Amino acid sequence: MPGVGVEREDVLAVYEGYLACCNEHRVDDLGEFVAEDVSGSGPVDGLAAYVEGVRAVITGFPDYRWDLQQVLVDGDTVVARLVGRGTHTGPFSGIAPTGRSVSTQELVVYRVRDGRIVNCWGDLYPVVRDALRTPDPETPDPQAPDPRTPAS
Repeated sequence: MPGVGVEREDVLAVYEGYLACCNEHRVDDLGEFVAEDVSGSGPVDGLAAYVEGVRAVITGFPDYRWDLQQVLVDGDTVVARLVGRGTHTGPFSGIAPTGRSVSTQELVVYRVRDGRIVNCWGDLYPVVRDALRTPDPETPDPQAPDPRTPAS
């Protein structure tokens, strides 16, 4: 049975180290925490694809940070609820830089084996894409009438 005999503290330490690595934007060090054959949410499995996925977030949002809100550990499984924040100053997932700041909630499930993340299932890309595609409430609609112009 997966997860039997796995110490909660060990699994949590792997996740906390991984999260720190991500927040410090040390993408080239992710192999310390993520297995070579990692699989999960992405269209392509493997460490190289995983690293490129994290790199894409940091390229699009150079100030991006994941803030852990809640974590649950059950055997070899970690469930994390995070709030991610960053400013979209680079290309991301086919969307040109907008200069917008985004704040998103992300739910991710990880599985850890032999001190490395072997599975990761999350929803970051669609959540961030949706946030960028939603009209910015601070940016006026160019189709809306100018409130400074008197009505005729």
